[in-house]
Amino acid sequence: MPVWPSLDPVQQNDLLTAMTTELIGALPPGWAEVVIDYRHLGRNPDVAVGVRGPDGRDRVWDPPTEVWRMFQRLRGGMYRQDEGTWFSARYTLQAPSRFTIQYNWRNEPDFQPYPDLSHFAIEQERFPRAEAHMPPWFRERLAAATRS
Repeated sequence: MPVWPSLDPVQQNDLLTAMTTELIGALPPGWAEVVIDYRHLGRNPDVAVGVRGPDGRDRVWDPPTEVWRMFQRLRGGMYRQDEGTWFSARYTLQAPSRFTIQYNWRNEPDFQPYPDLSHFAIEQERFPRAEAHMPPWFRERLAAATRS
């Protein structure tokens, strides 16, 4: 079982603040809001990023690679023994520097594309969950992964 460096709430906030600084430094001029949907299971990261301009129009944008590493550190650092970690997060940044983040620990993310069954076994190996902390959708696919 892997050991992840645990992040307390202050360290989580520090990491999110560093992520915000990284994003602000790379964003195109004139941005008003950024929304990042980050979904991860096993070795399958899935992200969607949108930048809203002052005209209200949304554009696709690729953040710096370091932002994805920060999401991975945050996810690993929030692992709770026997409870696992979150499956997805929605990070919103509003100009000039106000951010919010919502974590999804239970609900099935809208993966695009959906990860194959092997990723469920990898997820359970990396972030072990006790049976009581497995959402039904995860438990079903993990069982199918171990049968195949």
